[in-house]
Amino acid sequence: MKNLEATGTIVRVLETEVRGENQFKTRKVHLKTEEEYPQTIELQFTQGNVTLLDGKKEGDKVKITYNLKGKEYTKDGNPLVFNTLQGWKIEKLA
Repeated sequence: MKNLEATGTIVRVLETEVRGENQFKTRKVHLKTEEEYPQTIELQFTQGNVTLLDGKKEGDKVKITYNLKGKEYTKDGNPLVFNTLQGWKIEKLA
């Protein structure tokens, strides 16, 4: 799958969450896209990439490179699919 990009303005940067015995780290950012019909999307950074959001704040214009991740899960015999936009690069724009 090829890399995807989203350009927009940061709405908020959430705090890092640490879960499980392995201390898995996640940090989310909400981004309002720049297009004819702007969307607010949530992108998730994980493990060592959570620090890429340090110093980023509401109102910053950025370009985020991400991958679309999906995972199938079965609950009560019903298949469910969860999707995540997993960021791995963020560039501040002028």
